[in-house]
Amino acid sequence: MLSALLLLAMAMPARSTPALLKEDGVRLSSAVLAGATNTQIAGGTRFYYIRGSTAVFSAVTADGGDTFADDAGVRLSTFTEPRVEATSITALSVLKRIDNSYLMLYSAMGSTGTIFRIYAATSADGLAWSNATGTVIESNGGLGFVGSPALVRRANGDWRVYYIGNRDGGTAPAERRIFSALSSNQGASFSAGTRVVDALAGEVAAVTLTNDKTRLFYTAPLTGETTFSTIVSALSADGDLNGTVFNLETGVRLSTASSLGTVHNPFVLRSTDTWRWKLYYNFNPFSAPASTADVYSASTYAPDPRSMSPAAVLRTSGALDFTVTGEIFSDAASGLPTLQLSQSATTIAGAGLTRTDDQTLDVSFNLQGQNLGFWDLVATNGNGHSATLSNAVFVDFAPGSVRLTDNLMRPRLGTRARIDAMTFKSGRMTIRLYTLAGKPVATLLDQDVPEGTTTVFWDGKTGLGNTVASGVYLLHTVGEKLNSKDKIVVVK
Repeated sequence: MLSALLLLAMAMPARSTPALLKEDGVRLSSAVLAGATNTQIAGGTRFYYIRGSTAVFSAVTADGGDTFADDAGVRLSTFTEPRVEATSITALSVLKRIDNSYLMLYSAMGSTGTIFRIYAATSADGLAWSNATGTVIESNGGLGFVGSPALVRRANGDWRVYYIGNRDGGTAPAERRIFSALSSNQGASFSAGTRVVDALAGEVAAVTLTNDKTRLFYTAPLTGETTFSTIVSALSADGDLNGTVFNLETGVRLSTASSLGTVHNPFVLRSTDTWRWKLYYNFNPFSAPASTADVYSASTYAPDPRSMSPAAVLRTSGALDFTVTGEIFSDAASGLPTLQLSQSATTIAGAGLTRTDDQTLDVSFNLQGQNLGFWDLVATNGNGHSATLSNAVFVDFAPGSVRLTDNLMRPRLGTRARIDAMTFKSGRMTIRLYTLAGKPVATLLDQDVPEGTTTVFWDGKTGLGNTVASGVYLLHTVGEKLNSKDKIVVVK
């Protein structure tokens, strides 16, 4: 049965990015033991789910996953022909092929309870399925644990499956990590699996971002605990073209108090508005038997700004164009995001915002004469949810400069050297003269000066009022972002 009847009392984690907000109600109920998987069909999304550990069913949603309608019958079971060695089905994943047929990878346990394999099944319409022959993935001849397959399609057309396996070829849960295998023929065959995330993981889901990066969502315990009470994530590294090099992301995507129960079987897909993500997961409370586990959901609502370019500007540059990258930026149909820079009580609204996609925005900010230092970027989606990128841009001031006039001077004729020292920030300034040997001659200035041009003159005399000898003298000017050494020639 499909329902939306219960609220789940779970601990809310501190915000991490991307932030997922839990949604009220049960998405899928009545002894759902493994996660749902989807494929897009006309008029909605078809979800495949496991019930009773021996059969796969399906249901269709046309409203973004809030309500469902069951498809009649069973999609696949441990009795599906041709028969494979399977007495229970533990997880599955489905992708649509170019010819509009479907491939399902599913993990199963054998009759003895000690055989673990991932098998394939195919379907022309997503409803009637038959097993493919042979085993797709196994470890240690089937004696090593494998499970939780998650298929993704890469931009070059290759398919990649991520799955859980034991790094030691055994079955102990403490040794389970994330592995991956590649297919260049839409799942007809896969390469040997390799470990891609060396972190403890219970089950895994995979999505492809607009920029072709892969994000893995996987269940894990909190540090120092053994209960799988969190869903965390890893993102493929910059420059990784194969989806095999991952960086662990900070924080948790979703969690429950480890004293209440466990979370399992994450599954993530695009929301119907195409720029948000929706996560489905099982929650198994310790207060009830495993057969009562239900599927709940959470969605991303707030944007996730990650960087701003340029990241440092001069406050004398006027209006500048910036590119903001991240993800979960709302589209025009939902209301484009608004961007503003903030420092203490001062805010600057962005102008002329354009959206390339859900990961890239362009905007203009005018920082002429604004406060120096770091500014935060506040991004607000059309739905009103916002997020802040701290220290997004640094407003700096330009280097100072010194301009000399009449630096070839004849004191006996009354000429003076004019020194114009320009700084773009108020502060202490010193202007001193030395002989080329480094002996002090005169201090022309040693005081705080305002932003702008400070002008002093030198009449060719020492600090004691004596006219200097003919020669070359070194003028040393020090101020805010100014450290200039110039020469003045004196001819009697």
